[in-house]
Amino acid sequence: MHRVAKQIALYATALLCTLALVATLVGWIYPVDSSTLKHTSSVVYADDGSWLYAKTSDQDKWRFDVELESIDPSFLATLIAYEDQRFYTHHGVDPLAMSRAVWQLITNGRIVSGGSTITMQLARLLHPKDRTISSKLIEIIHAIQLEWRYSKDEILSAYLTMTPYGGNVEGIVAASMRYFAKEPHSLSASEIALLVALPKSPERNRPDKHLKHSIESRNKVLTIARDKSLISEYEYLQATSQQPPTKLHRYPRHAPHISQRLVSKNRTTMTTINRTLQTQLEQWAKGKEGLLAKDTTLSLLVVRNSDSAIQAYLGSHDMFSRSVSGYIDMTRAIRSPGSTLKPFIYALGFQKHIIHPNTLILDQETRFGDYLPHNFSHRFSGEVSLQYALQNSLNIPAVKILQKVGAEEFVAHISTLTGTLKIPKKRISLPIALGGLGISMWQLTQLYVALANGGTARSLHYLKALPNSNQTKRLYSQRSAQMTTAILRQTPAPMGFVNSDHQIAYKTGTSYGYRDTWTLAYDAQYTVALWVGKPNNSIQLKLTGRNTAAPMAFEVFSILNTLLPKKSWGWSANYLLNSVPDGLRYFDTDIEQRRTRFGFVYPREGSRFRSASCDEAIVEIKIQNGSAPYYWYIDDIQKSVRGYSTNIQLPHGAHTIHIIDSKGETISRDIWVDRPEC
Repeated sequence: MHRVAKQIALYATALLCTLALVATLVGWIYPVDSSTLKHTSSVVYADDGSWLYAKTSDQDKWRFDVELESIDPSFLATLIAYEDQRFYTHHGVDPLAMSRAVWQLITNGRIVSGGSTITMQLARLLHPKDRTISSKLIEIIHAIQLEWRYSKDEILSAYLTMTPYGGNVEGIVAASMRYFAKEPHSLSASEIALLVALPKSPERNRPDKHLKHSIESRNKVLTIARDKSLISEYEYLQATSQQPPTKLHRYPRHAPHISQRLVSKNRTTMTTINRTLQTQLEQWAKGKEGLLAKDTTLSLLVVRNSDSAIQAYLGSHDMFSRSVSGYIDMTRAIRSPGSTLKPFIYALGFQKHIIHPNTLILDQETRFGDYLPHNFSHRFSGEVSLQYALQNSLNIPAVKILQKVGAEEFVAHISTLTGTLKIPKKRISLPIALGGLGISMWQLTQLYVALANGGTARSLHYLKALPNSNQTKRLYSQRSAQMTTAILRQTPAPMGFVNSDHQIAYKTGTSYGYRDTWTLAYDAQYTVALWVGKPNNSIQLKLTGRNTAAPMAFEVFSILNTLLPKKSWGWSANYLLNSVPDGLRYFDTDIEQRRTRFGFVYPREGSRFRSASCDEAIVEIKIQNGSAPYYWYIDDIQKSVRGYSTNIQLPHGAHTIHIIDSKGETISRDIWVDRPEC
């Protein structure tokens, strides 16, 4: 018997020498086509190297590039022991293995073991053919060609890229992610054995379909690994007692709005996305679906202030939701910003030294040519400080400041960072203070990151190796940026939340018709931009930035503070306690004159009074300045009043108050008293 086997080996060797000569000739005419290896799947990576998103190849295969350095060495050793023990010594074909296979076929009347090397299997994967003798000869020729052309590591890497693992899963990386939801750089003995056994019969050995057969095939590999001393007896017993996974894992699909753009251009892309934060916020956003109105979604950006790197990116609360057109990336959509541009109007005013946070300004009905804006509440607050005006998002003060700094200059200033803004009819006018232009969340976020960085601006980016990502520009002076941030840090937190130590600065915004509700918030480390609305630009019912987007933004900060280290501001929000320069004490030139002028403190012109009982209403009257003594007349009847104030009962109807000081200066006021409701 041994003599026959020896003769077969000699014949096989002679045959291989002949085939080598034939391969040389055939190689010139029919070279091995390895182009299939270029058709691999695409992967988008998070900042820590973990997978964010994967997409099939253009051949609809889950097939990923393989680097041997990233494969568990124990897997490679087990694979060689099981598939091709002399892989690193033969030249594509193993004469001993082929002799053994032929001898076993002769003596057993059936195929006991195959004689194909890893290189021959790769040749068959590159050029699939029916199992015939002529196909086997072509396979041998191609294997020899591969050995001439590539190194052993290159052949092994290519083999592990194309090995079938069932369905459209090919290669060790795709299989490891599919069966174990992890890359194959650290595998257990049981996992290694299953991944080595699967390609022998990819469909029959699948644990999700044929668990019993899968275990038998895995244990066969484990037995060989134990006999070859690749694992210990203890490891063998542990591995054989484990059950293979019966449920396949999905490939990751996180940050889909940017990932789908990236996978269409590159096979691998490294991003700045924090995978843990991204996945947490995606779950959080989907949990909000039941609270959002019909056809309503949210979009969200989280940015690391230090380098303007995107940490989380949600173009919608669920990209795969058809009911809200979730595929639309609302971070890039052009929308009205509502009041969210107001901080930058103030910051430019601070930078031009024309206002101070403690400057007093009149919030009253004011006409600007043919433009007559109103506050959101349709009420006016009278004389207020600028910090109060910004914290309460008063419209009239913002328009006044914009008029003074210049609307065109303001737009030109922020455009140096945001790029082109959508201006209605290309006419820059005062309504832009209240949201009268088009801007994207991406552009708006860049502005707020600049405030968070003390006025230093960088372009937002989500690619880890993006050129020029560290280039900076000065958008505002540090003083003006800190003044603005100090005001926003002291804005009262949304109902139900606490802004501990004023760490979060934020501004809300609501566009006309409640179409867009915004909150832009930032602390010392991160900026959060959040938008809630309808992609089709429909009107929403009474949803505002304050009652909708702001609570959500504070929830995002709660998640941030749980997952990532927290850093406090290096300066106090009491920045605003400093005194205001005399020249900036009053914004409106007539405020100081009114303070020293003879006039009424109350009632205001056109005031209405109503009795709290069935008696006549009590009207309180108070004056200031002027020269005593004063002469008081109510409806042309002189009253005896001493000092600056009095309370007087008046019947329902219209009344006129006249007061004359000792110098003859007269002031008057018209009021109305309602009829008692009894």
